[in-house]
Amino acid sequence: MRAPRVPRPPSRRWRGGRGRSGLVALLVVVAAGAVACSSGTVTSVGGCGIQDGAVCHGTYMYRGHLAFANLYGADLSRADLRHAVLASAVLSGAKLRDTDLRDADLRHAHLEDADLSGADLRGARFDDSWLRGATFYGARGVSPAGLKLGIVCRTVVAAGLELNDDC
Repeated sequence: MRAPRVPRPPSRRWRGGRGRSGLVALLVVVAAGAVACSSGTVTSVGGCGIQDGAVCHGTYMYRGHLAFANLYGADLSRADLRHAVLASAVLSGAKLRDTDLRDADLRHAHLEDADLSGADLRGARFDDSWLRGATFYGARGVSPAGLKLGIVCRTVVAAGLELNDDC
C-alpha cells in the first residue's frame, strides 16, 4: 500500500514565477551581453576591419554584408564590392576610386563628399542615398537619371555636369 500523497506548499517556482534568483541571473546575462557588445571588437570583411577611417585598398569583399556599417572616411579604393549590401551604410568622405561596385545595394547609404571616380557602378542602386558633394567623375554605369533616385546637391557626374536638384 502506498503512502498518501502530501501536497507541496505553494512557491513562486511552482506558480511559474522566477523568483529573485531567476531575476538576478537574467540581469547578469543581460549585463554580460552589454559588455560584450561594447567591447570594441571590429567586424572584418575580406580581412578588412569595418570601422570609420579603415584603409582597405584592393580588398576582396564580394557579396559582403555591410548594411549599416560605419565606414566614414574609409579608403576602399580598388576594392571588389560586387553584389555587396551597403544599404544604409555611412560612407561619407570615403574614397571609392576605381572600386568595383557592380550590382551593389547602396540604397539609403550616406555618400556625402565620397569620391567614386572611376568606379564601376553598373547595376548599383542608389535609391534614397545621400549623394551631396559626391564625385562620380569617370565612373562607369552611372547616369544622372539613376543618381536622381538619391538626394543630389553639388554631385559631380562628369566634367561640367553637376546635379543640384535637392540643394
